[in-house]
Amino acid sequence: MTGEPKNGVAKVHDRLAAAKNVMVITGAGISAESGIPTFRNEDGLWGKFNPLDYATREAFLRDPVKVWKWYDERRVNMAQAMPNAAHKALAALEQQGKQVFIVTQNVDDLHERAGSSEVVHIHGSLWRLRCERDATVLENREAPMSELPPTCVCGNVMRPDIVWFGETLPRQPVEQVHHYLLHGGIDLCLVVGTEASFGYVVQWAIQARDSGALLADLNPRETGLGPMVDVHLEGRAGDILPQLT
Repeated sequence: MTGEPKNGVAKVHDRLAAAKNVMVITGAGISAESGIPTFRNEDGLWGKFNPLDYATREAFLRDPVKVWKWYDERRVNMAQAMPNAAHKALAALEQQGKQVFIVTQNVDDLHERAGSSEVVHIHGSLWRLRCERDATVLENREAPMSELPPTCVCGNVMRPDIVWFGETLPRQPVEQVHHYLLHGGIDLCLVVGTEASFGYVVQWAIQARDSGALLADLNPRETGLGPMVDVHLEGRAGDILPQLT
């Protein structure tokens, strides 16, 4: 780990040891360490595929089979992935009696499979299907899926229950985040495996800091939070988080 004095790790470790309430914002980097591809890195998915062909409602309406085949491959990859040391370190914090509120941009379930109990998926879950006609939401863990595209009982084609380009964040998870920020009494906010390119991620992290939390980001590169963080820890989440816990 380079780019951060050892006392940065010690500072976060000490705050975490005393913390009762910990907020964690995670992104694609933490799942990448389990073998799930990222989107925006040099070898990320959007360097190989045009997001306008796979991650918009218009693309789905134009060719739902093409879109679903692409996401079905991602579901198979997700099913084979296992929680890594970073996921397990966060789950272990709950066993120490801490409240750990995880806000993830990831559409996999690696946090839950590692044992974390309070996880908010702000970009949805690829294990859920949603019907735009009657608002039915179903959990489906087939990998690969037996029907492409899947259909609702009403006869309409179901879509992945995830946030695509041009869509707003779902109301319920956003309200959960806002409630926690207002009432959680956050002692430490960790931003892990994300470059914080979305304005709302930066906003939530800064709001946590302004309410009294120590704000630390863990990422191999500088993030969109820049000098706004109290501590930047440069490296892989799976290497750093176990040192903190």
